[in-house]
Amino acid sequence: MSEFNFTPHAWPKIAIVAGEASGDILGSGLIVELLKIFPNAEFVGVAGPKMLAAGATSIEPMETLSVGGIVEVLKHLPKLLALRKRLIQSCQKSRPDLFIGIDAPDFNLGLAARVKRLGIPTVHYVSPSIWAWRPERIKKIKKAVNHILLLLPFEKKIYEQAEIPATYVGHPLADQMPIDVKAEAYRELLNIPPHTQVLALLPGSRQREVTALAPLFIETVVELSERYPKLLILVPFVTRETRLLFEREMWLRGAQNLNWRLMFGHSHEAMSAADVVLLASGTAALESMLAKRPTVVAYRVSNLTYRIVKSKYLLPFVSLPNIISDRFLVPEFLQHEAKKENLTLAIANYLEDKSIRLKIADKFTEMHLQMRCSASIVAAQAIQKMLASKSRC
Repeated sequence: MSEFNFTPHAWPKIAIVAGEASGDILGSGLIVELLKIFPNAEFVGVAGPKMLAAGATSIEPMETLSVGGIVEVLKHLPKLLALRKRLIQSCQKSRPDLFIGIDAPDFNLGLAARVKRLGIPTVHYVSPSIWAWRPERIKKIKKAVNHILLLLPFEKKIYEQAEIPATYVGHPLADQMPIDVKAEAYRELLNIPPHTQVLALLPGSRQREVTALAPLFIETVVELSERYPKLLILVPFVTRETRLLFEREMWLRGAQNLNWRLMFGHSHEAMSAADVVLLASGTAALESMLAKRPTVVAYRVSNLTYRIVKSKYLLPFVSLPNIISDRFLVPEFLQHEAKKENLTLAIANYLEDKSIRLKIADKFTEMHLQMRCSASIVAAQAIQKMLASKSRC
């Protein structure tokens, strides 16, 4: 029996799988625009809270797929394989009109390849970072998808050369976030007194990331608070589980009485209200760039994962602002360089020098304008063309 309970009059029936918070944002925007084109469309698969609010149905919590790092994935492999099997069987029995995988390439591309062999068209939303490491993956992508939707402008040429149908859509966050971000307005919204120095701290959307980074980030805040006693630290969380992990570390390190403000969601508001942002490498770095805020990036994985990735990594950067600009706009501290002394110094430099903050904001504004393309609308239109060609067959 299929777990995809599409109603008889649904058109199109879309199987959709997103793997983490950033995919949930992309998926929700896409669902909203597709429903404008296809009011009777239905979306079933693995979805996060934003996609559920937009109208999707989920057969498994999205957190199941929020696993990163080679060693970490191996620990969860049996559960991931069981979920993939369930999704393939549901596609086989319910015969959706389209499968959409959003990011999570290690899971979704294998799934898409199996679904495509069933004769179901497949779309992948967000190119894997083949320009950064494991470029040979483009062969797997070609076998797995009928079309790929791209977020970064330089990716289009790569897929054209590989003869893979692709559409550059820009990034929905660039469409959603204002060009001119007024910190004062967001501070008023969050009831933060004027002239307060504010650090937004985002230790990751995955439990593994928070476990790895919370001790480091809390130690950094302890040092900063000695230098800046009135520093306010905003910490938005995606899930209850990640908040509990972080709170436990605060108490273990005796830091619970510092000037914290823990929040559910509201990452955009926290970043926009901040003077500086400290975060785990990932989509949050792009969001911070779009908020025009000076950003410091840190990341830690298992030593084995780090050695494997480093041996295959092609770029000198890991954070999206640096990759897009092809220069070090954002300080990055990875693995053994991710130390409280390094993070404290980088953040203090930004807090002390307003001229640097303004220069960063100007560059980030320029980059923001380049990425504003009405992404969700363009993505929905590309899917509309695919479905139109299918209906003509």
